[in-house]
Amino acid sequence: MITLNHLEKRYGNTAAVRDLSLTFPDASITALLGPSGCGKTTTLRMINRLIEPTSGQVLLDGQDTGQLKPEVLRRGIGYVIQQIGLFPHLSVAQNVATVPDLLGRNRAQTARRVDELLALVGLEPAVYRAKRPAELSGGQAQRVGVARALAADPPVLLMDEPFGALDPIARDEVQERFLGIQAELKKTVVIVSHDIDEALRMGDYVALMRAGELEQFGTPDDLVKRPASEFVRQFLGDDANLRQLAGVPVREFARPGSAADAASLPRVEAATNTRTALALMLRAGSERAAIWDGETLVGVVGFADLLRAEAEAPTAAGRAP
Repeated sequence: MITLNHLEKRYGNTAAVRDLSLTFPDASITALLGPSGCGKTTTLRMINRLIEPTSGQVLLDGQDTGQLKPEVLRRGIGYVIQQIGLFPHLSVAQNVATVPDLLGRNRAQTARRVDELLALVGLEPAVYRAKRPAELSGGQAQRVGVARALAADPPVLLMDEPFGALDPIARDEVQERFLGIQAELKKTVVIVSHDIDEALRMGDYVALMRAGELEQFGTPDDLVKRPASEFVRQFLGDDANLRQLAGVPVREFARPGSAADAASLPRVEAATNTRTALALMLRAGSERAAIWDGETLVGVVGFADLLRAEAEAPTAAGRAP
């Protein structure tokens, strides 16, 4: 568990972060959200001491990180950044193995770990392990960055706008892949984002910051339906309920349907987020859609179901309590 106690960072008379007290729940994704300059990246970097706090504490499982050597602390924390930072002269496998090699891990075990992680992020090891970063697309390189951050199996993963440089299609794909990884590995993840859709989709919890201070912390449902201030309401926007559907798979709203009925309806894959499913139905001019998981019919969803989902989605999707 990561706990911030009265954390502050000042540059002269300017406070980048002020008296911030916050606990990031274990085995969950917490999104640090807010406008530019609100202190979210500074907060993230104080957790692994890339920036030293002016005052206050960062506790990792109850231990004051200020009492640890920075290099020791960072070896137990995975770190993913927007620019990825792969070493261009090393192969994909060598990039992923960077931290295990620094820790002196057994090379044969590390090689197996590299292959496991490449497969986990959706990159076939036999195809990608020998490639250089210049041979990868942006989405592939970002996946390698995630694999590298996970290589030493850290309990904590910090992510600084990791998907911001990707095009919308690649971003959706990598986000979906990461959510699948998190469902399996259950790391404690802190992700900085300026993208409201991303925060509501990725976060089990959201910490919304403003001018270096915490404005509201809670589940996406808390912020959307119970904003703590006018700033929260205005920042999320009038379409916040609709934005929230981006984090809910449409299969959550499937009703039983027959194959004969489904044959005449537009097809939507079960993992598709509900907001995209709604857009597909509007584009097809259909009030209903058939939900498929591969070749298996999951059910049928109607336009009225998705309108109702705008208010009910977080509960139906089983978001964090």
